[in-house]
Amino acid sequence: MVIPNAVAFSRGKVSIVALTIVILSLFNLAWNHVVNPDPPQPLSSWESLLYGRQLSKTKKYKNYDPKARYTYFHDLENYYIHIPKTAGYYVFGKIEEMVASTFEHNRPHVCNIKMRPLYTLDSKKCQFCFTEQTYSHHPKRTYTMIRNPRDHVISQYFHCAESKEHHYYAKFMPSLDEWLEAWVLALDNETKAEENEKFKCYDPRNKQTSFVYRHLANDEKKDLETLDKRFEVIAPFERMDTSICVIFIQFSGRVPDECVCASEREKNRKMNRELVDHGVKHHGSSFVTTAEQDGMIAKITTEDVMLHKYTNQLFEKKLKETEEVYGI
Repeated sequence: MVIPNAVAFSRGKVSIVALTIVILSLFNLAWNHVVNPDPPQPLSSWESLLYGRQLSKTKKYKNYDPKARYTYFHDLENYYIHIPKTAGYYVFGKIEEMVASTFEHNRPHVCNIKMRPLYTLDSKKCQFCFTEQTYSHHPKRTYTMIRNPRDHVISQYFHCAESKEHHYYAKFMPSLDEWLEAWVLALDNETKAEENEKFKCYDPRNKQTSFVYRHLANDEKKDLETLDKRFEVIAPFERMDTSICVIFIQFSGRVPDECVCASEREKNRKMNRELVDHGVKHHGSSFVTTAEQDGMIAKITTEDVMLHKYTNQLFEKKLKETEEVYGI
């Protein structure tokens, strides 16, 4: 009779654990809706796998305080959205360098949480947060960088086809023409989009817009107002030095020496390779595409093209304000 009792107890314990998991899952779904009512574009299975590996590491985060999950992140001051293939790691490194060179004491802490859930962040220990997540309305000031859509799509393709980080999945990548054509066919066909997950690569359809806006309103005045309200600085990738300086100045209230002549230095920069190349041979800004390839890229980036245009308009306004306030 001892064994049956043990079995019954074991089954009861398993049932309790299963019920607990279900309740926690439902609670998490409800909480995520509160945290981010503007949900991001669903990740492809490959992106979920990649970010899942990053998330798995966050369980070991030493400074994580479970009691903080409902309060600290609401006080987050500065939030940088790192859209894939927009030199986010380079920007992160430069911001860290500027903090070190301009703050002798009480330096603000810059942290890169990647895909770690925002609600687990202790804002008391992170004054400038880099993340690979989408827009959230909770942080007080939000920043991001937008890249020329044509270069951005090409960079995504070669990252998947040539980078060291992606070498295991490179065998699934077709030619550039086949890849672009597959995503053109998926524009109004989610079944085709799911089929394209076989490439184990990014979904390039208006990817930048999906991170900052979900979908544009197709109304220039309204789109500009929304972007201006959402972002402290939304900057163009093509003006890298000046963009980083404006972001840092707006974040810190200080002007590093290297930012005094950022515009002049920028004119001499040759943007013929990625700022962080990840070991790829071809780069978005220098790869020569055919007219047919450009046409397919244009079809899958209609919103990103408008976003890039709005970014340049808003950045010129922010740059002028910054120069007037700080006398640079």
